[in-house]
Amino acid sequence: MADRSRFPTILRIPSLKTLTYGIEQVVRRFPLVVLVAALKAYLLYRLISLPDHFAFARPMYIRPLLVVFVALPLLLSLHLVAERRKWSRLWLAAGALGLLALLVAYFFTISPVPIQRDYYRFGMFLVSAHLVVSFAPFVGYDEPNGFWRFNKTMLLQFLTATLYAGTLYIGVLVAVETVRFLFSFDFSYKVELYLLVFIGGFLHSLFFLNGFPAHLENLEAQKGYSAGVKLFTQYVLLPLEVVYLLILYVYTAKILVQWQLPQGGVAYLVMAFSVAGIFALLLLYPIRDSAEERWIRIFTNRFHLALFPLIVLLGVAIFRRISEYGVTENRYLVAALAVWLTGLTLYFLISKKDDIRWIPLSLCVASFLLAVGPWSIFSYSRQNQAKRFGGLLEKYKLLDSSGKLTGKATLPADDYDRLISGIRYFRDRKEIGTLSPFFASVPEDKNQSAIAGIMEKQLRETVSAKTRKSGQADNIRYALAGGDGMYGTRIQGYDYLLVFDLYGDAVREQDTWKVEAAEQGARLIVSKNERVITTLDIAARVAQIEQQYGAAGYEVSPDELTFTQAKVRVSLNTVSKSGKLYSYRGVLLGKD
Repeated sequence: MADRSRFPTILRIPSLKTLTYGIEQVVRRFPLVVLVAALKAYLLYRLISLPDHFAFARPMYIRPLLVVFVALPLLLSLHLVAERRKWSRLWLAAGALGLLALLVAYFFTISPVPIQRDYYRFGMFLVSAHLVVSFAPFVGYDEPNGFWRFNKTMLLQFLTATLYAGTLYIGVLVAVETVRFLFSFDFSYKVELYLLVFIGGFLHSLFFLNGFPAHLENLEAQKGYSAGVKLFTQYVLLPLEVVYLLILYVYTAKILVQWQLPQGGVAYLVMAFSVAGIFALLLLYPIRDSAEERWIRIFTNRFHLALFPLIVLLGVAIFRRISEYGVTENRYLVAALAVWLTGLTLYFLISKKDDIRWIPLSLCVASFLLAVGPWSIFSYSRQNQAKRFGGLLEKYKLLDSSGKLTGKATLPADDYDRLISGIRYFRDRKEIGTLSPFFASVPEDKNQSAIAGIMEKQLRETVSAKTRKSGQADNIRYALAGGDGMYGTRIQGYDYLLVFDLYGDAVREQDTWKVEAAEQGARLIVSKNERVITTLDIAARVAQIEQQYGAAGYEVSPDELTFTQAKVRVSLNTVSKSGKLYSYRGVLLGKD
């Protein structure tokens, strides 16, 4: 009877009876999870059904969706714990109510219109919630083999469910397109998204849930090891690990020989190597001491020793970035992961009992703690950036007795860049009010971009950057400030508008007007009726902007990227330089 509840059986005998039976078994075993999965699919459907002119209503669905996504793995954990510990329905209901209270509290921490902080916190809660599933049924039980086999089953079941759902989605989509083609049936243009929500958002959950073993206490006694997992680890993961290891060790030798600090980006390479290595260790756990597999013993015994120098490299790289540019959410996360990796490595090097359950448990706790409280990545990075901003103003005596921006000063280019970057850091996170105490007469009734623009204007009126050497950078890019992804220009007094996107020596023509990039884009030639009206020196303007803004890729005021002549006005919204090649996009306004 138990075999009939498997979805593979359903696929072999695609009858309505077996399909109904399989779904019934999943609903009986995980009723709350199925209910929330259906709610998730419904909210996604409502979200994508909103017409564009109702975009303002999207947060009404996004906020509960964030909560529902976190709720799914937590409810699954609750069901598994209740099964393992033989809870009564009353205890299960009490646990569900407690979890509901926590989820409601989480809902009210999300901004009415979710901002970057909310999505970061959601991602970290989601990681924690999924990790809880991996160890919750085994808390209080000394069953490392059962723990490993449970998580292996979850991984394989997820891959299987994804295969089933993906195949079903493609098949139904082909059927829909066939009906549309043969019978000229007019489906909604969003039918693909609706199918994806139903199959990927709901049926995938049912396929996944159906594969869970019913008696977790029996897993500890199981023996055997999958040949497929062994081959995947031996011939895919481990060769990749060796390649990563060689690259990173050669790079470490290079920076030691040249006696220079590592680049900040190397931190992500070390993290990738560490994650792949830990994943390989977990896959090989049951046969780590196998006398027949010498290569496995070597890898499991030497991996953490090989990892330790790279953790030092990771720490130096990330703390270099922090010392130069301050703490951001990403840098805080990488630094915290470096500390976690250090603790994990020391544990496996020192401990006589390599308990792999500590890996998801410690990462789950760390992910949760970093998302809440005054020590969270949001609070600490915000405080750090505000402190650095105020510290620079104090350093150059640009604050009056009440702490407001005042005076005049010429700053080194790097410090000037840090002040501008500080304003944009808070603008991008919709927290520009954090810097309001440093500025006088900043309106509170404007949007974040407008307030940031006012702050930048006041800052530029107070400070300027020391002259930079222009033309030194090979790759630079400038764009309009405060656009929030939108760009507009006044057209009053002009008869013609031409939008263009040019690079190299490209040409764009429309009606009697033509814009032509010459000398690899260094000059822009505007013509009408095959007669040149004006030639704009793009290279000279970029060099001028580079002197003021530097080469780090800044947003600039519209005036910096506007060229006004007698009969034409050219307004660029982006301009880039790569070596000697220029590219830009913008708008030409012309008079007849």
